[in-house]
Parts: sequence; C-alpha cells; structure tokens
Amino acid sequence: MHLIVLLSFLFAGCSQLKSVRAPEREKKFFTVRWAKNLDFNYIPGNLPMTYGGVTSAQDVLYVGALDGSFRAVDEENGRELWRFTESKSIAAPALVHGENVYYGTQGGRLVVRQTVSGELKYAIDLGAPIESAPVLHEGRLIIYLRGHQIVCLDAATGKVIWNYRRAVPVTVTMQRTTRPLIVGNKIIVGFADGFAGALSLQEGSLLWEQKLVETQKFVDVDLNPVLVDNLIVTGSPSGDLRALDPQDGSIRRQFDVGALSHPLVRGQTLIFGTAHGEVVFLGMDGKVMKESRISKDAVNQLWWWKDHIVVATFGGELLAVDPLTMTVIAKFPLGHDQSAIFGDVAQDSQGLGLLTTRSRLFFFE
Repeated sequence: MHLIVLLSFLFAGCSQLKSVRAPEREKKFFTVRWAKNLDFNYIPGNLPMTYGGVTSAQDVLYVGALDGSFRAVDEENGRELWRFTESKSIAAPALVHGENVYYGTQGGRLVVRQTVSGELKYAIDLGAPIESAPVLHEGRLIIYLRGHQIVCLDAATGKVIWNYRRAVPVTVTMQRTTRPLIVGNKIIVGFADGFAGALSLQEGSLLWEQKLVETQKFVDVDLNPVLVDNLIVTGSPSGDLRALDPQDGSIRRQFDVGALSHPLVRGQTLIFGTAHGEVVFLGMDGKVMKESRISKDAVNQLWWWKDHIVVATFGGELLAVDPLTMTVIAKFPLGHDQSAIFGDVAQDSQGLGLLTTRSRLFFFE
C-alpha cells in the first residue's frame, strides 16, 4: 500500500515537472544575426572611409564596397548569393526596383544588374563620381553626381535625358549630396553653395532657388529634403532648418535649431540629431516638443526601429532611445571609435542591415 502511494506521488510529481517551462531568454535589443568585414588591405596610416549604405529587397541585402565589389547577401544567414567587382570604388547606396538593382561607382559608372542572378543589363559612364543613391520616378532615374551635377536618365535604357550642372564659387564644401525629392513636377535638391533649389523634372531647368546659409565655409545644404505639411524642410549642419514653399521656394517657416542628421518624419513631427549629441522632437510650429542629450558625441544618423529611435554617433556606437522617456535603453559598439553610419540602412521583416564607415556590414534581428 505504501509503495502504491509512493509511486502515485512520484508520477504526479513527474507530470507536474513536465508542465513547467524554463523562462525564455530575453533577446537583447541589438542582436547580431551575422556580420561581415568588407574592408580591404590598405597602406598603414591611411584610413579609408565609406559613405555607402545598404538596400534590401525580398530578404536580400545589396551592398557595395571600397574595393569595387558589389554583392547580394542572404539576410537569413549572410551567405553571398553573387558578387561582381567594378574598376572603381562603390561609395553610394543602391536602388532596387522590380527585377533590377542600380548602383554607381566613384569612377562615374552607373551599373544595372538583375537582382536574382547579377546579370548585367547595361552600364553607362556619367563622367563624375556617384555618391548618392539613384531616385526612380515614372521611368526616370535621377542621380546627384559629385561636382554639383544632377543627371536624368531613362531607367530602361540608360539614355541621358538632361544634365544640370551648377557653378559653385566657394572652395570649401563638405562635398556631400542630398537625396533628390520629387514633388509634383519638381526635383527638390540642396546645393553646396548654401542654396536649395527646384529643377524641372521634364527639362532639368532651374525653377527657383533659395539661399539658406549665410556663413562662408561648409555651407552645403546636404540634409535630405522632406515633405511635411505640404512644405519642404531642409537645411545645412552649418545653419538652422527651414521650411520652404515647394511652388516658389519662399521661406515659410524658420526654425531656430540646427540638425546634423537627416530629419526623420513621424506624422507632423521632425526628429533629428545634433552636433551636441542631442535627439530633438520638433513640431512644424517650431516648438521643441522633446529634447535630450543622449551622447557626448555628435549624432550623425538616426532612424526608427522596433518602436524605438536608433541613433548612430561619431563615437562609434549605436544607441536605442525610448521615444517616450528619451532615455538610452541599449548600446552597441560598432567596433572602432572612428565608426559612423552615413549611408542608407535597410529594414524589413527580417531585421536591420547597416554599413559602417569602416566597412563593417551588420545585420541585426
């Protein structure tokens, strides 16, 4: 009888133990699925930096490198699907549209390949380094070239439709280019001489220009223009943000705050980082809604991911910031104190892909 009772107790205990589950390990905010070093051999003392970025489509990352290689990488495991090497460095994000991927080299060559196989569709020399991602609109490619040129191509054939070149009298510029913004029949861009302007989408003629910066050096209007409340918001790290009327370029609103990172738009709110390590929430009425210094280093890039603001600093860190409390909830070192992120990042259902200035490719899940 005692044996039966004991066995019954043991079996009952075992059944209870089977129903108990160990607590699942909580994932960190920055969980690296895989990482690659795309750096190449260089002479000691030289520190090559890339301003390129990554693009994703159908769970594949597309990325170029300073050694001229351009590759497609499986987001799931980091496996290289294909790779081709151009004669010059690639320092700009690519554009993926449909079955094609478009990318450019610092030798000024635009290359178009098939996304799945990498088969070459066509290539064309544009005469100046390509350091920004192409923009596609109604069958036309708009590419901002170094040397203050903007070229419009037929996306299917690569035929040049028009080419706008601006004479920039100042000699000290950051040599960065904005991503062109299409508003109606206008292309909104920033120039290296402190002006923003609008070009005709059809002919490439200058429709209007507006001076935004009054200083003498580093006056580049290189913050990507964004459309908020039917106004164009852009500016220079050397000055304050401005809101322009897209019809004639007149300054409709002047904000007494400057941005270092490209503005992020959430509804009617602008979110950006500053040279003082701050993240700022700015309403279109000019009022600062939230502001917090989250780093001792300048904020050069930010974006929205996992319902948080992810910040890249010049101190070589990624920071996850709670948008409600404006506190840092996670940090991730990029591996070098000279690391930063200037190019586009890629987000999809798989995760987040990014390329650092030290040519480290990360994919976070």
